Amino acid sequence: MFKAGRSGRFFRMALWAAIMAFAAVVFNAYSRLSEAGLGCPDWPGCYGMLFAPATAQDINRTRTPEEAQKLDKKRAAQETTQRLLAGLLSLTLIRLFMLGWQLKKRKRSQQVLIPLFTLGAVFSLSVAGFLTFEHRYRPLVQMMQLVGGMTVLALLWWIVLREQRLFRSVTATPLSRGLRPRALIALALVSGQIALGGWSMVNYAGLACPDFPTCQSVWWPEMDFLQAFTLWRDIGLNYGGEHLTLPGTTALHMAHRIGALLTTLYVGWLSLYLLRVGFQDQLCRYGLLLLAILACAVVLGVMAVVAHLPIVLAVAHNAVAALLLMAVVTLYHVNKAPPRTI
Repeated sequence: MFKAGRSGRFFRMALWAAIMAFAAVVFNAYSRLSEAGLGCPDWPGCYGMLFAPATAQDINRTRTPEEAQKLDKKRAAQETTQRLLAGLLSLTLIRLFMLGWQLKKRKRSQQVLIPLFTLGAVFSLSVAGFLTFEHRYRPLVQMMQLVGGMTVLALLWWIVLREQRLFRSVTATPLSRGLRPRALIALALVSGQIALGGWSMVNYAGLACPDFPTCQSVWWPEMDFLQAFTLWRDIGLNYGGEHLTLPGTTALHMAHRIGALLTTLYVGWLSLYLLRVGFQDQLCRYGLLLLAILACAVVLGVMAVVAHLPIVLAVAHNAVAALLLMAVVTLYHVNKAPPRTI
């Protein structure tokens, strides 16, 4: 699994960068969930109430001035930690690119462009965060940071996969060639579902449906999709601006549920398909990996809704979503033709 020499250092640096990116994604999810009031800080109950508040305004009304002051201090500490993680990740990526550039002189197939692109993505996110600092609590700005973080994680994991020796590309067969487009479809579905979940999170829609499988005790509640997917607006707690109405947040929550159903059906079918036909090409383990992570994501999502979105379950759900993205990237990697080494 591990290489020696400079190639080994490049692999270990890439693995460390991927771990840091995963930690940053999980911490950012925790930061947004806690500061936005999306997750309940107490359990059982939620914000001292028997049932979860239905809208962001209801959450805001439950906070005392003392709690609001504590929240401001906590938010400042979270932003400092986020900047520290971003800075450390940027330094790691600079070192990774330099190692790749040195290895490129001896091996033409050495990765250089992907680390450079990943470094550019992190730098662009930092610049965008600086330029949009006064709008940092707008949903679109927060969504940009969330999607950017997931993209950086996927790119770093792709670098790790190309350097390691455990998840090797399988021999080109009709089965592997047929799996490539299916893995791409799964990647598109998982990415879209993560985006839907992120949009729901930054718009405070996590508590719109406090029951499952129904929503607000009905199968198809009143929803406003036009308001739900308006990209540029002011929204938040304690920052002023507009709030989504309950039909708007309900539309977001239901869109996330529908996306979760589609993703579960397709990725679940693909996992079972791999378990059924992938024995000869040693693809069963990837089907089992996908199925296990998918099951965890579904269970955590349902538990988070039923338990009125406690912080621990909400953050765990985000972490498992990142792992599912990495698993789908792994499946696509092993079904690509092995790169030529020179």
